[in-house]
Amino acid sequence: MRLLINSKKRLATLLGGMTLLALAIGTNVFVKNLKELRNETAATFRSRSALIETFIALHRDQVSVMRNLLVANYAQNGAGSLPYSLRQHPQQHVWELISTDQMLAGTLTGSASQPPSAEQLREIQAATALDAQTRPALAYSREVTWLYYLSANNFIYLAPKAPISQFHFQPALYQRDYWRDAGPQANPQRRMVLDGPYEDMAGKGWILTLAEPVYAADTFLGVVALDLKVDTLQHLTRVGSAISDTMMISEDYQLIARNEAFQPGTRLQPPLSDGLIEWRKDANGDAWLSTPVVKDELWVVHQLKQSDLLWAAAQASRPTWVMIALASLLGVLAWRLIGVLSEATRMTHTDPLTQLLNRRGLYERAEDLLALAERKSLPVAVLLMDIDHFKSINDTHGHAVGDSVLSQLAGHLLKVRRAADLICRWGGEEFVMLMLLEHAEDAMTVAERMRQEAQRTRIQPGDVPVTLSGGLAILQPGEALDQAIKRADLQLYEAKANGRNHIRHVEAEPS
Repeated sequence: MRLLINSKKRLATLLGGMTLLALAIGTNVFVKNLKELRNETAATFRSRSALIETFIALHRDQVSVMRNLLVANYAQNGAGSLPYSLRQHPQQHVWELISTDQMLAGTLTGSASQPPSAEQLREIQAATALDAQTRPALAYSREVTWLYYLSANNFIYLAPKAPISQFHFQPALYQRDYWRDAGPQANPQRRMVLDGPYEDMAGKGWILTLAEPVYAADTFLGVVALDLKVDTLQHLTRVGSAISDTMMISEDYQLIARNEAFQPGTRLQPPLSDGLIEWRKDANGDAWLSTPVVKDELWVVHQLKQSDLLWAAAQASRPTWVMIALASLLGVLAWRLIGVLSEATRMTHTDPLTQLLNRRGLYERAEDLLALAERKSLPVAVLLMDIDHFKSINDTHGHAVGDSVLSQLAGHLLKVRRAADLICRWGGEEFVMLMLLEHAEDAMTVAERMRQEAQRTRIQPGDVPVTLSGGLAILQPGEALDQAIKRADLQLYEAKANGRNHIRHVEAEPS
């Protein structure tokens, strides 16, 4: 009997120990699963927020390019006649600008009760120059619904074209939020504003507007704007896999997009962070991640509901956890390997001083550009530019100042480049640009705009300006890129020999 009792005690002790061990292992696995799930959610959130930030930044830059293009053309053009005529639309009480030589990418309409003055004609002429930006933007950016310029002088340029019966200028446009928020009274800092989401007046669904005021000196001219599809933003919040919900909210806590269905106009008040991405809890015990995408205007947030996290951890088994851990490890290793390969590729294709393409990078990227040009039957301009008297800059100010000039110039070129343009530091102070054009006759205008932007570079100290000379050639059918660059180089030589500080362009068939 004593032996039996002792055996039972030993068995009870063993079973108790095994139970405690199982509870300890189970608790440990559960805690590890909680931590792993939180970490996976945070990693996915960082990926989503980085992707959204890049996406928004690209389109903000697009709006700024439109503003710069309009201001530059407004400053260059004087009041005068236009190669357009005005067609009256009595039913809509507007006039429409009709091109007499080529089709506009957009529709330009204005109030029929106020015929354009000479000064308005100048502004209208500047607005038509936006075609140079809107055509490629609409061709390669499916997420963009509309690009437009609403003038304080009672007209609007809208691309792509819309039937007058569907959309035209009307005074009610001045009551839109983006107009009020971007105008001088509400926006003395002249910053870009973000409004939405709201339903598109032309019936294209829910959109988000990026709008920037346009000024000529201190005179407010109007607002350039770009409308993005909310559907696209919602797709970005679904990238990767994470527990619960990633969302985008505006400065007034209005819900803009999320990876679940929602009613636009909904407002949330999550705990926001202006610095590091870190977990914060709300009054319900749910955890939140947040990061600003546009300072003081737009945040990406993620709500990790406590109930969702506990349920997910409870469902995870040890084998599942091991598989997740191995998959995560392999994912991290693959990500690091991809990152190393990507950085190595970038370093071999990029000039380290200017961050522009080097020759190898230009030739590799040019293959895609030339293929696109051939597929769409678009001309390609080759611009070769050289800083005038650059040796004198180095000799007088030193190579550090010379490097600063090259770096500044590259930055200015990158600001004004269009999406398809390729810019390469060809060597020394020479730069090669490949520009995809709608029309070959636009080549000189686009090239001169690049040169003028580059000449904003200054030699410091002293704020001394630099000048550039350039040679321009249009790539001919069947012509090798090297041959076109040689022709551009010959034109550059002619520009240098004839006074510098200009671009020389002589149409000629390749020899």
